Amino acid sequence: MDNKRRYSRMDVQGMEADISDDIGFCSARVRDVSRFGLCLSDMSRKLHVKGDKFLLVISCQGRRFKVHARGRWEAEQGLDTILGAEIKNAPWAWTEFVSTLEPIEDDVWGSTGKMMP
Repeated sequence: MDNKRRYSRMDVQGMEADISDDIGFCSARVRDVSRFGLCLSDMSRKLHVKGDKFLLVISCQGRRFKVHARGRWEAEQGLDTILGAEIKNAPWAWTEFVSTLEPIEDDVWGSTGKMMP
């Protein structure tokens, strides 16, 4: 599968999500995140959100973020589902939090950070 992502995904540990599609509710583990997407695993098959909008309350490091998302793809994993989602609306605090997880870009000026004369 070709990786056509604009922003790379960062693996995360200890991040959980409560998911609601206005009809049902379940919890899942957040496997990875990017600026505009995330991957959920250990999600109940009873909740079908591929292509639909849904609400996530993401918990990590004692913080909670309310995020609106749309399912992009689903895959079965045993009795559970893995879901890739596009973030449609999130608070600025979520964007700032995700930016702290992104790898630091290489220093284009060299290891000293000094500009050449």
